[in-house]
Amino acid sequence: MLIYGYNPVFEAIRAQPQAIHFVAVARDDQGKLGKLIAEARRNGVPVRHLPAEQLQRMTSGGVHNGVVAQLSETSYADFDEVIGRAETTLVFLLDQVQDPQNLGSILRVADVFGVGLVVVPEHDSVGLTPAAVKASAGASQWVAVAQVKNLARAVESLKEKNFWVYAAEAQGDAIPTIDFSGRVAVVLGSEGKGIRRNVLDHCDRRISVPMTGHVDSLNVATAAAVIAYEVVRQRGLGLGAGG
Repeated sequence: MLIYGYNPVFEAIRAQPQAIHFVAVARDDQGKLGKLIAEARRNGVPVRHLPAEQLQRMTSGGVHNGVVAQLSETSYADFDEVIGRAETTLVFLLDQVQDPQNLGSILRVADVFGVGLVVVPEHDSVGLTPAAVKASAGASQWVAVAQVKNLARAVESLKEKNFWVYAAEAQGDAIPTIDFSGRVAVVLGSEGKGIRRNVLDHCDRRISVPMTGHVDSLNVATAAAVIAYEVVRQRGLGLGAGG
């Protein structure tokens, strides 16, 4: 898989250099990419110096910031293995979230607030595409992402592991009234379609972000950030605490 942009490539070098076939940098940008080039060489990652026009062709016109990396095909985390870890106490499940920008932003939220796992279904949802990796600004290298065939079954598996599963819905109970101690999973749907009924019916409770303005909904990534912050606040954890 090809990823591009300074932060995504730099974090890939830090997190999994063994998965990188090579890093390509624009010849004219070597000066400002010195730190990244040094990090690549320190980790034994081959560095190629190419014309900027070639990088532009490789990324189909994407904003590459003068750097591209070729990685082994992205491997998803093992869902059952991750939820079986005692330290995994906060999980996000995304239903019908198809915008790679939203997924990338949610991964940034997950990294900041210590979300232990982000779950996406195989169909009708975006996965770890190059665009999503770019939008995550490097967070995709640090957050476990699992892909499952059936989101409703994933919810049931979480409940069997003593997770309390909440569905983020406009008509739900306000999050400050919820006790987020223990193991918590939150299902987030797309702005347009929301959470599918068959997934919603498997959740334990519906929650919502209190709003006083004129707009009656939040972007899914913004909602994820608000909910994650409330969980961390209630638990008295500092930012960067494990999920």
